[in-house]
Amino acid sequence: MYDRSVSHCCRCAILFIVDCSLSMKNFTRFSNTIKSKIEVAAIIVNHFIDELVARATRNAYTRDYYDIGVIGYSGYEAVSLLTCDDRRIFVRVPQLAEALPQPKSIYLNQQLHDGRMISVPMNIHPWIEPAAAGASPMYEAMVMAKTALREWCDDPANRFGHAPMVFHITDGTCSDADDLEIVSLAEEIKELEHRGDKVMLFNVYLATTDEGDESEDIYPREEMFATADRDREFIYRLSSTLPHRLERCVAELLEPHSSGPYRATAFNISPLSMLSLIKIGTQQEALPRPDQ
Repeated sequence: MYDRSVSHCCRCAILFIVDCSLSMKNFTRFSNTIKSKIEVAAIIVNHFIDELVARATRNAYTRDYYDIGVIGYSGYEAVSLLTCDDRRIFVRVPQLAEALPQPKSIYLNQQLHDGRMISVPMNIHPWIEPAAAGASPMYEAMVMAKTALREWCDDPANRFGHAPMVFHITDGTCSDADDLEIVSLAEEIKELEHRGDKVMLFNVYLATTDEGDESEDIYPREEMFATADRDREFIYRLSSTLPHRLERCVAELLEPHSSGPYRATAFNISPLSMLSLIKIGTQQEALPRPDQ
């Protein structure tokens, strides 16, 4: 993701925003398995956090590489799902490792080479266990996210860090603002800068089973994107355009001859491949000079 690797000298904030509204009780198809959207959102976030903690851990010692936060929204409010204090969204990864919850097994279907489908267990730590209910105050969640991100970027302790990354998981519905208001607020978030880099806003859209477009896609190309589906169009507009320097990396993930620009969007698929673009603790780095 970055020209420099994420390390204890150059830390990063990673924020998840989870739609917990009533519509997230509807079912979606994920990894060949039918589950409720809220279950899928929890799987994505919990698996993502597990991977981040694992990447920061060497020889049973968890390095202080990231701050991680989770905002959930439903009813008439947005709240922190990882802390008990809505004013303190982010948690340092070593603190998470110290409070490691007991893992739980989930089952996802896997298709074999001969076409047969088998159920495969997967152990995940339940960092969050959200429930779906009420309305969908997406705007309120975005306001909370913008405030938390701005405070993180302004904190002198993070002056040598990377611009934060945001992963928003939703089915596209919003109850407290119209599309133009949400898109405008998302643009403000994407314009937040830290050391010359802008915040990356990645959106994950979950379609209802047998309704709308259930096709899987990630990093759609701008010139190829055309749809009559309002929700997909809306999510696409919320998402960041990937920086030009990442286009080769994304092309290698997708197909060697594809070309950008790409959007930071995933339709009906986990965005875990985003981690393959992040260099985490892979290089020895000197502390940046104060004038950098």
